[in-house]
Amino acid sequence: MSTAIAKRSAGRPPVIDPAEVWPLVLGYIASGDALATALQRLDPAPSYSWAKVQLRENPDLQAAYRAAIEDRADALADDIIALADSEPPAHLEGPALSAWVQQLKLRVHAREWTAAKLRPRVYGEKLDVSVQHTQISVLAALERAEQRVLTSA
Repeated sequence: MSTAIAKRSAGRPPVIDPAEVWPLVLGYIASGDALATALQRLDPAPSYSWAKVQLRENPDLQAAYRAAIEDRADALADDIIALADSEPPAHLEGPALSAWVQQLKLRVHAREWTAAKLRPRVYGEKLDVSVQHTQISVLAALERAEQRVLTSA
């Protein structure tokens, strides 16, 4: 009894030049793709783990990746507007139209959620209503009030 094992091609794996790969990957990410999707667009496609190691080891690449992530959130926000403005197909009626609307809502909500996670300060729903806390000394206020009373009398 033998088990089927996928044969690997003989030869070396392709050499991937980070200087050529990353501008393309970052461009795809800035246009709205996730890292894994952007990597799969390339031929040969670098592995996800290769990309994560590259990101971990290169601070300049980390900064460029963060900028691309912010651009991705902006692209997703633009997609939301385009989806919301889209007209339903003229041939849809009844349940088919309702299904189309529900699918559109799902697409919008997925993009809203992702944009809010990528850029929470811009697209997040949390409002920052924090108050600067300053210590108030009641004793000091009473002493100042007493001084005002004494000086005015």
